[in-house]
Amino acid sequence: MPAIRRSEPARLNVGAVRVPPAVAIEGLTKAFGRGETQTLALAEIDIGLRPGTMTALVGPSGCGKSTLLRVIAGLEAPSTGTIEIDGEPPEAIKRRGEIAVAFQDASLLPWLTVHSNVALALKLARRPVDDQGIRELLTLVGLQGFERAKPAELSGGMRQRAAIARCLITEPRLLLLDEPFGAVDELTRRRLNVELSRIWEGRGTTGLLVTHSIQEAVLLADEILVMTARPGRIATRITVPLPRPRTGRQLNSAAFHRTVEQVAAALGIDEDEPVTLAVAT
Repeated sequence: MPAIRRSEPARLNVGAVRVPPAVAIEGLTKAFGRGETQTLALAEIDIGLRPGTMTALVGPSGCGKSTLLRVIAGLEAPSTGTIEIDGEPPEAIKRRGEIAVAFQDASLLPWLTVHSNVALALKLARRPVDDQGIRELLTLVGLQGFERAKPAELSGGMRQRAAIARCLITEPRLLLLDEPFGAVDELTRRRLNVELSRIWEGRGTTGLLVTHSIQEAVLLADEILVMTARPGRIATRITVPLPRPRTGRQLNSAAFHRTVEQVAAALGIDEDEPVTLAVAT
C-alpha cells in the first residue's frame, strides 16, 4: 500500500495533492442488539477501495450502506472483521483529521457565519485557522461573497456547498459522503454532482459515496458496489467506463446510459421502469 505523508503544510493550499489511502475491509460484520433481538446489518463484507478513486455504494433501503460508511469512518465499531486504511485502523486516521464525513443534513451551526462554520473544522482538528485558505475554498465551491452569511440566509444547495467546504478544509485523505445531496431538488442535485466531481478530482483523496440515485453513482464514481438486502453483502462490482474529468455532458452519452442500465439490472429494477429516478429511500 502507498506510504502515508505525515508532514502537514504550514497553511492550506487549496490545490495541494496528498497521498490518497487504500482501504481494505475483510470479514466485516455488524450486528445491533443482543440475543433474540439482535439484527445483523452487515455480513461477510470483503472490499477494497483503490487509492485516489471514488466508490459508490447503492442498494435497497435498509441494506446497511450508511452503517458500512459509519464503520469505515470509525463512528461505529464492527462486530467482527478488520478495516485498514493504509494498514492503520480508522481511529488512527481520524485522530489526525484525515477522514472527513458529509451527511445529508449539512449540520451547519446556525449562529456562525459560513466562514466560521468552515473554520470550526480546523479548530476541531487542532490546526491553525487559515483565513485565506478558507476564502479560496469557498470561492472554489461557489460561495464567494457569502463568507459572512448565516446558514438561514442560504439555499439548501448553498448550505451543502458550505458543508463540502468544511469537509475539504482539513485536506482529508479519505472523504466519506452519505447522501450529501439527498435533501435538495433534482436540478440543484445535478449541478452539485458536477461541481463535486470537479472539486474532488486531483485532490489526492480516496472517496466513498452512499447514494440512492443511480445517475449520481454513475456520474461521480469510478466503481459502484451494489449491495443486497439486509444483511448487506456486496453482490456486484461495476466499473464506470466514463473518462475523467467528469462533466454534465456525459449524462447524455451512450456509456453513461449503459452503465445506469447495468446498475439498475443489478438492483433488480425492471428494465421498463424509469431508471432516472432515485431508488426508494
